Amino acid sequence: MKKRKIPLQLCWAPNLQREVRVTTVGSARALVENHLGLLAYGPEQVRVRCRRGAASVKGEGLALREVRRDALIVTGRIDSVELGHDPSAG
Repeated sequence: MKKRKIPLQLCWAPNLQREVRVTTVGSARALVENHLGLLAYGPEQVRVRCRRGAASVKGEGLALREVRRDALIVTGRIDSVELGHDPSAG
């Protein structure tokens, strides 16, 4: 049987820097990937520690739907996402 090659366009590049990535789905759900831990959690704000600072998801009625070691899902009415940068963190 022949071995199929995966086209280069379909290969995922590794995220070597492990930078935080926040993906929102409308204004009701946000996926936060590559975080380093939860800093604060409440119905109006969820803050996570990142490699170079912190990321905040702000809104109303926020809840953690799923929490994994390197990703979490925030649900509720999301008003804003802020990515703070700490120059001393690298």
